[in-house]
Amino acid sequence: MTYQSEQMKILNKPIEYSIENAKRRNSMKKVSVKIQDDQIDELKKKNEHLLRNLADLQNYLKISQRDFDAQRKTMGMDIMKGILPFLDTLDAGISSGKDNELLSSLRDNLLKTLEKYGLRPIDTDNQSVNLRYHEVVGIVDGKEDNKIAHEIQRGYLLNDEVIRTSKVIVQKKGENNE
Repeated sequence: MTYQSEQMKILNKPIEYSIENAKRRNSMKKVSVKIQDDQIDELKKKNEHLLRNLADLQNYLKISQRDFDAQRKTMGMDIMKGILPFLDTLDAGISSGKDNELLSSLRDNLLKTLEKYGLRPIDTDNQSVNLRYHEVVGIVDGKEDNKIAHEIQRGYLLNDEVIRTSKVIVQKKGENNE
């Protein structure tokens, strides 16, 4: 087959030419390769090296993911800490009794918005003291030991990490209350 007739075949019947070429390639004899012992050892060493590199890469990816998750979890912490005094002012205004309904509504709306970003208050209602979440600033006589009597300052969590502990007054079972 000449070069020109080969080109004419490609132009006239491209699909048939491709099929014919594929059949011709498949009919070629397969080449066998002899590998010597020293080459086998070299291949094994290269394989072990590649496996070590793969393990190192997998470890790096795990560490990177863990670091990324930690950063994402605490992202915005400084901003949230900056908002806490504003929330404290709203709490003080609510407890003073002036414009209670308006301030309460404002505080609730702000907390709903901040909850979308992971901020939530630490619950102290009818709770026992947990030093991870609560800081004891006072003790009063009461009926139960280590039960929170009063919250002085609300604490907050950001993505389940404490960014400020609740300051609380705790009941201590007195001799008269037994």
